[in-house]
Amino acid sequence: MATLFPIGTMAASTSLGSIDSISYSMLEPNNGCKSDPNYSNLVHEFKSKALFTRKITLPFISISYTYENIWTKEYNQIRHFVDSMDDDLTSFYTVDWSKGQNPTSFGAWGATTVIAIDDTKLYSATTGYKSNNVLIWDGANWKLGVVASVITNTSITVNITGTNFGGLTQANATARGYIYPIYTCYLGANSISGFTKGEYVSQPVGLTGVGGYLYSGSIAFRGKYKI
Repeated sequence: MATLFPIGTMAASTSLGSIDSISYSMLEPNNGCKSDPNYSNLVHEFKSKALFTRKITLPFISISYTYENIWTKEYNQIRHFVDSMDDDLTSFYTVDWSKGQNPTSFGAWGATTVIAIDDTKLYSATTGYKSNNVLIWDGANWKLGVVASVITNTSITVNITGTNFGGLTQANATARGYIYPIYTCYLGANSISGFTKGEYVSQPVGLTGVGGYLYSGSIAFRGKYKI
């Protein structure tokens, strides 16, 4: 899978993605990101006040992005991505922007790039458990790494060259890079129906123009795997 919200299919060696042959850049939620674990447990209380607890499903993560007064071109990018998905039938990568970390150091880009961090609990090399991928981001460009191993509260080793997605350089990562966990997620039905229109900006409207309405709203994602 090589689809990342909200840029679409990731391109090799560049920080761009594409949907229907239209190129898109990374767009952070400008009014915040929130993530929470979700537990589905059945609890029954007996007359003796003893509790019987049974797990119904495995815990999963929910992530929500909130946007405030974004340009029409930015809203159209989000809408284009949503329209290209099939609600809860198609999974894709989602960045948890609320869990950023500033590593102590980055190793040279390669199949065994070591990223030194003092809190590794979000990451795992086991597929389908926790975050198996990491986004390295300097505010303009990014690189995706696949988690290969974890040394608890010391470092994670990631494969940068295996996918080669993103155009961030190792030098810029070292200078100002943060890392964020990536989860495989789904959208729900009518996921952007709550967006509202605000002020109208009388400027050209298009892929690069900043004209049109300003949009505000939230979008929610459901993790595919257990956390």
